[in-house]
Amino acid sequence: MASQSSQSPNAKSPNTLPVKEAYDQWAATYDTDGNFLQALDSIMMDELLPRFISLLPPSPSIVDLGSGTARNTGRLLQIRDADVAGLDISEHMIEKGKSRCLDVWNSLPPSPRCHILAFKPCDISSTEAVGFYLAKGVISTLVMEHIPLENFFAVCHKIMAPGGILLLTNMHSDMGAISQAGFVDQATGEKIQTTSYAHTLSEVEEQITAKNFEILWKEERAVSEGDLEKIGERGRKWVGVKVWFGMILRKLS
Repeated sequence: MASQSSQSPNAKSPNTLPVKEAYDQWAATYDTDGNFLQALDSIMMDELLPRFISLLPPSPSIVDLGSGTARNTGRLLQIRDADVAGLDISEHMIEKGKSRCLDVWNSLPPSPRCHILAFKPCDISSTEAVGFYLAKGVISTLVMEHIPLENFFAVCHKIMAPGGILLLTNMHSDMGAISQAGFVDQATGEKIQTTSYAHTLSEVEEQITAKNFEILWKEERAVSEGDLEKIGERGRKWVGVKVWFGMILRKLS
């Protein structure tokens, strides 16, 4: 879900809002505001989703934790007989996601296609709020930035079955040290930002061990000159900087 908001020394300070309020406002333009990190994440997910799906059992239950406007939830609909759930704190983002998934659903033949698709607005940083799923697979893309690590992995542990597979991506801490999630309100021109944690890989790996997951794959990604054609010119100032990392994990117990 992360975007990027950095400012010059003379710029007006952004208005900092709680995560739910910020993303409710952002929903209208989230998919069209030229977010280069989201574009890079989509490129990486082209590679990672097939790898994730290959590790799942037949007819899996899958949760998209922090589904937002369903940028990646829609890709799960083609999994035969899957039960897919999208969880997000923002009801406005979920409404956008429902519309996107309906379009994808209607474009797919009855088989292969997922069996059930449901969305639930809830505080995804709370183990009490998310409910109980025993998911065989969880994806969470550009979400962890907004949640304390202990909370994030506690929620993942709760909603996953033993042996379940977790695919996560996030803003790299090298980028987070100088920038954070934010956008410009198109109606007012005001810069909006929200809670953002620059989680380091070592901190993430500590929680992975503490919550009894194992790492199957991980990668850090810097922006290259060759990426700019696909991710846009807004990514140019980040060339050579690590801005993204991804992992595939297995829950051990």
